[in-house]
Amino acid sequence: MKTNKLITALFACTFIVSANAAPKAQWVNEVSNNKASSLFSGEILTPQVNNNHQTVSFSYKLDANENLDFATKPFVEHSKQYWLDSTGTQLASGIELPITGGTTIIRISPLSNDKSVQLTAAAITILNNGEEKNIDVFADSEELKATGAMFSDNSIALKVQTQAGKLNLKVATATGDMPFVVHVFEPQSPYVLSLNAKESTFNANQDIQITTTLQQGETKIAANLQGYINRPDGTVLGELKFSQQADGSFQASLPAVGTQGLAQGLWQVHVFAKGHDQNTEIMRDAQTSFAVNLNSAEFTNKLTLANNKLKIGVNVGVAGRYEVRGVIMGSNKTGQLQPIAMTMAASWLAEGQQDISLPITAKLMAQSNLNAPYFIKNITLTNQTYLAPVQKINSGIKLVNFQFNENIDK
Repeated sequence: MKTNKLITALFACTFIVSANAAPKAQWVNEVSNNKASSLFSGEILTPQVNNNHQTVSFSYKLDANENLDFATKPFVEHSKQYWLDSTGTQLASGIELPITGGTTIIRISPLSNDKSVQLTAAAITILNNGEEKNIDVFADSEELKATGAMFSDNSIALKVQTQAGKLNLKVATATGDMPFVVHVFEPQSPYVLSLNAKESTFNANQDIQITTTLQQGETKIAANLQGYINRPDGTVLGELKFSQQADGSFQASLPAVGTQGLAQGLWQVHVFAKGHDQNTEIMRDAQTSFAVNLNSAEFTNKLTLANNKLKIGVNVGVAGRYEVRGVIMGSNKTGQLQPIAMTMAASWLAEGQQDISLPITAKLMAQSNLNAPYFIKNITLTNQTYLAPVQKINSGIKLVNFQFNENIDK
């Protein structure tokens, strides 16, 4: 009997100690393993966008049943199309287009809004391996513009049933040096150009690696490849020089991008391929994109959890306006994590060791009906001064012994 009383007393003491333990926060993985890159300090060669010094923070509710995937997967483009630049004179004489057969959609767009240019099916002749083909108007200028895309006036899209070989395209009403672009799309073709960057987001001091493959099904086809990468501001970072790998794919790389042109958008990869499969000539163009982290700051291991706020340490190399955001998650009755809210804060940070406080709104926590353990996942650091990503940590932060206090929010 005394033994049972002793066990009960010890259990009660353990419960009281646990219940009164101070709340704390801890990174799921040490942030030293997730650094954006070596910290940059100095002049950033890109225009500033936001120099607001006001501190703001807020959070909003998320649907608990939403299945969030925080994994960042590089986008892979699978292309069955290509573009050719031409002129009015060339189109009037006829240009040759390599075709692999099947339904082919050809779009002709003048790079001018000259109203004298009239692109109609009646003015267009298409020969496929010397045989004249019937032309269906897939979309006229008004229908193309109705899609919301930036098509020029008098663009036209045609649909033609073809055999592998050559198409000769003539436009009787096209004259002079007016520039045109001809887009060829072969939706039924078995030939695909795949293109992807190794990462969806590179660091500013990290080499850019690009992989591309021209193939029919599982068979890889040798190709003559050209390509380049341009910055978000449109300037060219560099030309891509591809080399074939043992598996038949082609790879190219460019050195680290530095800090020029990092802001306000994605970096774009453009690749142009020409290949042959027996007697079939294949042309394909592909584009993909990626982001680049501006390594002007980085998270530190410093975390403080108190009064429904999480203070996160930030080591700042370049002063500016920084934003931190993350997804608050709680555990359901089966122990699975579900989203509660998005939380974010932004503040002007001087150089050196600084911090930003993320709000943990008690009302949203209570409404979720989710319980501990709580986490803040997918934590991102953004330089709002340059509208550039800085760092992202999917594994996030665990809130230990955290009990939200609704009175603090009132």
